[in-house]
Amino acid sequence: MFQRFCLSLLGFLLLWSGVGQVLAHDGYVPSGPSAIVGDWLVESRDAVIRIEQVGDEYQGYILWQLHDTYGPEDGPELNGKIVTDRHNPDPALRSQPLTGLRLLKGLSYDASNGKWVGGRVYNSDNGRTYNCLVRLLGPSRLQLRGYIGISLIGGNTVWSRVTMRTPVSGGLPFVMAAPDK
Repeated sequence: MFQRFCLSLLGFLLLWSGVGQVLAHDGYVPSGPSAIVGDWLVESRDAVIRIEQVGDEYQGYILWQLHDTYGPEDGPELNGKIVTDRHNPDPALRSQPLTGLRLLKGLSYDASNGKWVGGRVYNSDNGRTYNCLVRLLGPSRLQLRGYIGISLIGGNTVWSRVTMRTPVSGGLPFVMAAPDK
């Protein structure tokens, strides 16, 4: 369910990571600023985020979610309805569907360290926005670090590159990219 994605996103923001784990360089050098452009399956495997260049920055939005309608576990008043941004701090935006919601903004490529920095990530589970930075662990793995204040206080999540397709009967609408070596 999409709420698992939201909980996962919140979880990584609450994890404490040591100084050595704050996006330490592992030797992979991205091919350039547009290397993060594409479709990424979140760690909980229940949503795909499309990252694209918009003007001078990189942004991401929810392209697909496993559950785009609420289920019975969400209560009878929500069951069967489209999943919306119900925790948005702006009441006027709480009825907007999560599919299509732009949740990554402001990322710019820093060639000196091979990271996309200066971004903001929105957590639809609690309606809060956090600072973020991104690095590629390889051509098919992306690490997003969300944090409050300084990047030492935050957590990481790893996404996998996918290619979207028309789903076969009962199948998922994506295929995984070749694993990094």
